[in-house]
Amino acid sequence: MYSGMIIIDGNRIRFSVDDWRVMLAIKTLRQKLRQVTAQSFRDPGRQLSPQQQSWLIIWEKMVDYHVNGKANGDLHGMGS
Repeated sequence: MYSGMIIIDGNRIRFSVDDWRVMLAIKTLRQKLRQVTAQSFRDPGRQLSPQQQSWLIIWEKMVDYHVNGKANGDLHGMGS
């Protein structure tokens, strides 16, 4: 059931989302990033797969988009 809230780390961080699609996208990204970091900690010398690299690129673009005042990049099209 969609409640409009994402709660991380036992109520330490709360996000309000407007749409269930946004919630699903955040949940999927969080899961994929957890897998990438777990694999990196298990085998630090191993290269990331192209799929794992693409998840990191998406995350970096999202962070850059919000940190730099929404000035850099095209978040929706993931261009450039």
